[in-house]
Amino acid sequence: MLFFSSFYINILERNRERFEMKTNKRSALKQGQIDILEMLYKYRFGSRKLLANSLGIKSDSNLFEKLNVLMKHGFVARRYDKSFKLRGVPAAYYLTPKGLRKLQSIHGSERITDAIIKASYRDKAVGQSFVNHVVEVYAHANRLQYKYPSLKVFLRREMTLYSYFPTNPPDAFLSLKTNDRLRRFFFDVVSKGTPSSAINRRLVSYMEFFDDGGWDATNSNLPKLLFLLENPAAKNRLRRAAHAVRSRFDLDDEIEIYTAMAENLLGEDVAIWSNIDEPGELLSLDEL
Repeated sequence: MLFFSSFYINILERNRERFEMKTNKRSALKQGQIDILEMLYKYRFGSRKLLANSLGIKSDSNLFEKLNVLMKHGFVARRYDKSFKLRGVPAAYYLTPKGLRKLQSIHGSERITDAIIKASYRDKAVGQSFVNHVVEVYAHANRLQYKYPSLKVFLRREMTLYSYFPTNPPDAFLSLKTNDRLRRFFFDVVSKGTPSSAINRRLVSYMEFFDDGGWDATNSNLPKLLFLLENPAAKNRLRRAAHAVRSRFDLDDEIEIYTAMAENLLGEDVAIWSNIDEPGELLSLDEL
C-alpha cells in the first residue's frame, strides 16, 4: 500500500497536535480568549456564530464579551457596516498583526511566521467577496467536522508552511482516518458567481502540480479533489471542465474528482459526493 507510511505529510498532522498543546504557556490572556485567537488564525475570518460552533460556546453574550475584550486590546478587529444587517451578512472577525504576534509569542515563529504577520496587514482592506468566501469555507468545514468528528481540517495558513502543497493551495486540506485507511482530500468551495475561467484555472493548476510531481515528496497516494457547488448548473459545468482538463494532462486514471451540492451538506445525509465519472452514485466522505 502506498498510504500512509508517509513521513512528510504526517509532519503536518503531528505538528497540529503539538502546537495545540503549547497554549498552556503563561499568557496575560485567559485560555478562552486564546482559543478564539487560535480559531481566527486558522480560518482567517469568522462570524460569531461560527466561532461559537467551533469552540462549543453556548452563551452568545459570553462570546460577545470575550471578543469585545480582544478588540479593546487590539488583538482582534471586525469587518462590519450597516448594510450588512440589511443583506443578512454577519460581521466577520479577524486577527490583527498584534493578535498574530501574541500567538507567535505562545507558539514561536515556526508556526506563526513573520511572513504571515506581514501578510495580515492586508486583511483590513481585502475585498468583501473574499471575506465572504473565507467565511463560507469556515461554515462548510464546521459542517463537515460535525458529520465526521475525526476529520482534520487544515487551512491555507497552515499549508503555506509546507512545500508539498501547491503554491495556490486549496481552500482546505482534509484528512479523515477510518478503521481501514487514511483518506486525504483537496477541498474547494465554488462560491455563487465564480466565473468558469476561475474554475478552469484552479483545475489546470492542480493538474500541473500533480503532473510535475509536486506531491511525490509525501510518498502517499494523490489526494482526491472535492468541489462543493451552489447549484446543479455549476456542478455540470465543473464536471465538463474537469473531464477536459484532466484528459489534457493524461491523468484520467490517476486523479479522482468528486462534486457535491452545498445545500446537501446542510442536511443530515452523508452520501452527497459523486465521482465525475459516475455521477449517478452518491457516496459519503469515508467511502471515497
